[in-house]
Amino acid sequence: AYIIYLRIGNPPPAEDIQAWAKLILTFIGISIAAQIAIQILFHVIYAIRIAVKENDKNGKKTEKIISSSMMEDERDKLIQLKSSHIGYICSGIGTIIALFALAAGVSFIIALHIIIGSAAAGSLTEGIAGIILNERGIRNGR
Repeated sequence: AYIIYLRIGNPPPAEDIQAWAKLILTFIGISIAAQIAIQILFHVIYAIRIAVKENDKNGKKTEKIISSSMMEDERDKLIQLKSSHIGYICSGIGTIIALFALAAGVSFIIALHIIIGSAAAGSLTEGIAGIILNERGIRNGR
């Protein structure tokens, strides 16, 4: 939505730092609200799917299945730790690149977009790493 707004909408002028900050904060708020709504929607769909699959009339079996699938064991915690580490590395590298860009004389808007893009790439990389580690498995020490 942010990229579409920048292309089609009326972005603030490059010199107006305050307007850019407000714009980015607005889209961060929209992103958080959308993520919450999507999480709720998928959890409801997941519960309905389990109830239909198990033909559960009173919901006790569905509740038991959902609570058991939400428990984290040591393997899940290790996968989450390793994938978040990979995501933080990606975000950190993007921030360093943005600082080098600023030192080279690039506009602060480009540096700001590099930081935002690296945060998004870090989050995406973290998710992909979590899926790969979950599918492939994880060994102690690696």
